Amino acid sequence: MKKKVTIVVVIVLVIVLIAACVMWRIGGVETESALGDHQKYVYAYVSSIEGNEVTYMEVDESVAKAAEERAKEKAKAEDGAGSDSTEQSGQMQMPPDMDSTEMPQGAPGGMSDMTGETVTTMIPVGVTVHTTSDTTTTFSRLASGDLLKILVETDSDGNEVIEEIWMLQ
Repeated sequence: MKKKVTIVVVIVLVIVLIAACVMWRIGGVETESALGDHQKYVYAYVSSIEGNEVTYMEVDESVAKAAEERAKEKAKAEDGAGSDSTEQSGQMQMPPDMDSTEMPQGAPGGMSDMTGETVTTMIPVGVTVHTTSDTTTTFSRLASGDLLKILVETDSDGNEVIEEIWMLQ
């Protein structure tokens, strides 16, 4: 009798774990934690990156969200038929005659709604970068034209430090 109860308990636990994994995978469980006291999200359009030094223009959150939704719709439309080259083709490239601090008129998401602030900062080595395909990588994957969601923390000296990055487009 004890053996049957043990088997039933194990089967129930396996079913619960599978259901939890499925819910997490389809986004039914919130994976981002609440922001700390000195943390904020910054939405940014990368204008240039050299090594771990990145220059970006801040984007209004609503514009970034709209661009992210369009990218998700495009990915669903392609339904996995693309490859890494398809992912790259969605990125906006700067024309050679354009200053990297200028925002092109035809930017992804109609991003002429910039906050106007251009920021140049260093990405600390080891910062996790989440790609649009739900994988993690390093900042070496970032390129000019990327649309990012950046978790920034203000340290005790008042410096803003990048903690984590999500590629939105």
